[in-house]
Amino acid sequence: MDGNPALPPLVCGVIGCACWVVVTGGLHLDGVADCGDGLPIEVSRERRLEIMKDSRLGTFGGTALFFNLAFKGAALATLAAHGSWELLLTACALAGLLARSQIFIAMRFPGARPGGMGEAFKQGTCPGHALAAAAVTLAACALAGWNGLYALLSALAGSMGLLLYARRRLGGVTGDVFGCTVECTEWLVLLTFCTL
Repeated sequence: MDGNPALPPLVCGVIGCACWVVVTGGLHLDGVADCGDGLPIEVSRERRLEIMKDSRLGTFGGTALFFNLAFKGAALATLAAHGSWELLLTACALAGLLARSQIFIAMRFPGARPGGMGEAFKQGTCPGHALAAAAVTLAACALAGWNGLYALLSALAGSMGLLLYARRRLGGVTGDVFGCTVECTEWLVLLTFCTL
C-alpha cells in the first residue's frame, strides 16, 4: 500500500470497519448499545441495569453504535491515507490487543449485577491469565516503540475513564461495560495512531 491506496481512503475505512465487525463477530457491539442506552440517563441505578439488560435498541444506544463505528472507520480511513501497511497493521494489532487486555483491569472492579456475564467471565479466569496478558501486551507495545507507548497510555486513560464512570453510575461493572470498554479502546488506539 505504499503510495496511494487502490481505493479512496474513506472506502478503505468503511471496508476495514466492516471486516473488523465480521472478524470479531460484532461480539462487543451489544455492550456499546446497552451502555449508551443505560449509563447517561438520569434514573435510579436499578433502572439503569434494567435498561441495559433489555435487548431492545434505544435512541442513545443507536447513537453510541453509530459513533463507535464512525470513529473506527474514520481512523482506519486516515491510516489508509498514510499509505503505510506497517503503520496500519501495527495500529490494528495493538488496538485489538490493548482493548482485550483492558478486560483484566475491568475485572478488578466490583460487579454491578450478581450472576451476570461479567461475573461469569471473572470466575473463568485466574491471576495467571492477567499476568500473561500483561506480559504479551507490554512486549507488543515495546516492539512498537514510542507509538506503542502512546497507544498504551491512551488505552489505559480511556478504559479507566469509562470504568470509573460505569462504577459511579452502576455501582460496578457488567458484561456490557466489558464489551463497551473493548470497543472504545479499539477506536481510541486507532485514533491515537492517526496523530503520530
